[in-house]
Amino acid sequence: MQFGPETHVPVSHRAAGVVILNQTGDILLVRENGVPGQRQKAGLWHIPSGTVEDGENPQDTAVREAWEEAGVRVRLLKFLAAYLGRFPDGVPVLRHAWLAQALPGSTFHPTFQYEVTEVRFVPQSDFLALYGAGQIRMHHTRLFYEDALREWERLKAGP
Repeated sequence: MQFGPETHVPVSHRAAGVVILNQTGDILLVRENGVPGQRQKAGLWHIPSGTVEDGENPQDTAVREAWEEAGVRVRLLKFLAAYLGRFPDGVPVLRHAWLAQALPGSTFHPTFQYEVTEVRFVPQSDFLALYGAGQIRMHHTRLFYEDALREWERLKAGP
């Protein structure tokens, strides 16, 4: 059976980011400043992530966004997932994320300070409280964190 054009979901917006965990499984989050045109994001938390630019692959976007938003140079360890979602206006967006490791020399301070006000590791209990309070910008952030924790546990367990 051939799947026809009616099964295609066009996606013009793509985003990519990284999940960075410390030794205790805390997640690195950035807090939005809410730049002009995006004031609704002000004060909300998410993983370092952003738009895949024209001609850029998602892996490069994830690495770039980690540096721009969190001052972190990273090594991508494992692709976690891609989730299809919608912006508030209904436009579909495909979000990709990788489990990543911070490299030596990372500052954990936003390079683009006009975009991000704070960078910090958040324990899982605090993450869940922020999520419950509506302070995590996207449900996908929670899904990516859950994916990363499962992978992190698998990596700790060894072969």
